[in-house]
Formats: sequence, C-alpha cells, structure tokens
Amino acid sequence: MQKCCGQIFDRQIIRDTVRSRPVKGLPLALFSIIIVGLVGCFPPVSVPITYLPASNALPIREASSQHVFVVGEDQRANKTQVGQFGQGIYARAIITSNDVAGAAREAVEKELQARGFVIGAGPSSSEVRVQVLRLRTYDASGGGGFNTTVQAELIMHVQVERPGKVITYSQNFDAATSSRHIWGTRPQSYSDTLDETLKKAINRLFNDPAFIDALIPKASGPVQKTQVPASKP
Repeated sequence: MQKCCGQIFDRQIIRDTVRSRPVKGLPLALFSIIIVGLVGCFPPVSVPITYLPASNALPIREASSQHVFVVGEDQRANKTQVGQFGQGIYARAIITSNDVAGAAREAVEKELQARGFVIGAGPSSSEVRVQVLRLRTYDASGGGGFNTTVQAELIMHVQVERPGKVITYSQNFDAATSSRHIWGTRPQSYSDTLDETLKKAINRLFNDPAFIDALIPKASGPVQKTQVPASKP
C-alpha cells in the first residue's frame, strides 16, 4: 500500500507540474506518445525451429514390429513469443515461423524412424507424448553491441503410454545452448541457437536407455541394437 501511494503521489506531482507549466510539459507528453508509437511499429522477428536427425542412429531389431504414435503439446504460458531481438525501444519480439510442438514431435518421429520404429496409430501402438514446457532465447550479454552471446533454453516432458493406459516412462529434459557472436546478432543467430538446443534435448532423450525400453514389450527381451558393418578404408 505504501508503494502504491508513492506511485500515485508521483503521478500527481507530474500532473500538477504539467498544468502549471504546460509549455514545458507538452514536449514530454509528445515524446512519450512517440516512444509508445515507435515500439508498436516494429514487427516481430520470425525464425524457424528445425531439427536434423542424427546420422549415427543404430537400428533396433525389435523396433520393426512396434508402432508408435507421437503427440506434441505446447504447454508454454506464452505460445507466441520465444524471445526478444534488439534492445530498448528497438526491441522486437521473436516468434517461431513454425509450430513449436510440431517441431518437437517431428524430431522424435525422425529419431524413432531412424531406429526402425513404425510411426502411426494402431490398436497395439505406444503413445509418446512430448510436452514443451519452456522455450526461450535471448541476448545473454544484456547490452547487445558487437560482442554478444545468444542463449536458448528448452524444457520438455516426455511420457510413454503402452496399450491399456499403462505409463511406462515419464521424464523431464532440459537443455541450454550459448553461442557467441563477435559482430553482433541477427535473426539467424537466434534460430541456430534454438535448433541446437532442441537437438541437445532430443539427444538426451534417446541416450536414455529407459526410453527405448519403454517402447518395447517386456516379452521381447533385452533391446538389441543392430551392428553396422565398419566401412573399408
């Protein structure tokens, strides 16, 4: 309450000052209007978030008979903006040009396909639910300029549900990426950092043996990865 009263008191002083000195108060009012107008005039920066599957994935022998249905969900409070480009009155919102939940879902699908799983729904298929809980990117150096560091952070939750509504896996994954830019940043800098962060999170998911085990029925026995013959020199 005391803080609130202080704010009201400050505004009253400003109003009294403007009334008593209208000529000096007018430029300040006009300047405020101009600043608000300028901030609203800058369109958001749209960047894609993409994923390239790893090239070293080993096929899993039991995966060819397993159907997997992948669902992507965006659980972020702000589903539009992922960051800010620029500083001060020149700041512009960063939005993704494609669906964040769709990007995470497609990343998981690509890695499952690379290991031999069949993607699609069916009576005996497992469901992988990928929930994006947090995704943001920003200038970690704070002031911008020529020497900047772009940071990106991602938190996602992955759950596996086998037929019969049996949850066999539930885990959170977080990833962060920093990239340094000597000659300042551009929209592509934020896009590349987001891509790398998604890649890190997906790698951690597929490096967890429990995730693959959750997709294979226990009757199939231990999961065996197919050995790829070494190439001749």
